[in-house]
Amino acid sequence: MEKEKVVCLISGGIDSPVACALVAKKFEVIPLHFCLYPFAREDSFFLAMKILKDIRGTSGFEKVIVYPWGPILNSITKNDARRNYTCVLCKRSMFKVAEKICEKEGASAMVTGESLGQKATQTLQNLRATSAGIKFPILRPLLGLDKNEIETISKKLGIWQAHHAGCCYATPRYPTTGTKQEVLDDLFGELELDTLIEKNLGKILEVKTFEEDFEGYLKSMAHS
Repeated sequence: MEKEKVVCLISGGIDSPVACALVAKKFEVIPLHFCLYPFAREDSFFLAMKILKDIRGTSGFEKVIVYPWGPILNSITKNDARRNYTCVLCKRSMFKVAEKICEKEGASAMVTGESLGQKATQTLQNLRATSAGIKFPILRPLLGLDKNEIETISKKLGIWQAHHAGCCYATPRYPTTGTKQEVLDDLFGELELDTLIEKNLGKILEVKTFEEDFEGYLKSMAHS
């Protein structure tokens, strides 16, 4: 019986690769990575690619989809008066991209490594606000686990990494933890993020062999 497809949002940390490996037992996974360069260092991207290469054996995916996130973050961070909303705007935008990838790839749901309370975007109120209006179910297999439990699973799966790629330079000092959906909706519309997301879909990189010209890709992102 053919497995249903899911799009897994993968960062350079350990949580999302664990979530991907777990759901791969029942679904065909399509990893989706958001390239933060130039808002994050080049080595953060290379580390994320290494982690994905490592989990390919346990997850069995055929390709990784890389979306250029710099233009989106650039638009979000221009609003200095609303910098505390950067993280929730970023997460809502990522879900919107994943929604479009689900449609393109014929996937039934998206998957994240979110764990309740570990980050500012992962409070119940922010989870509700960032997920609002998304057309596909969002699966969160790690939601009730703490960091130690997730690390234990990663070691059992053989995908533990001592060093993780963190977030990016755009992270605000005091991110909001109790976003109202209507406020997030208004900000998302004001910044015309739907239009910007659609515009950058044509700059997606599909990674199949991990021998692709990553340095060339990053250089192209720096000038986009």
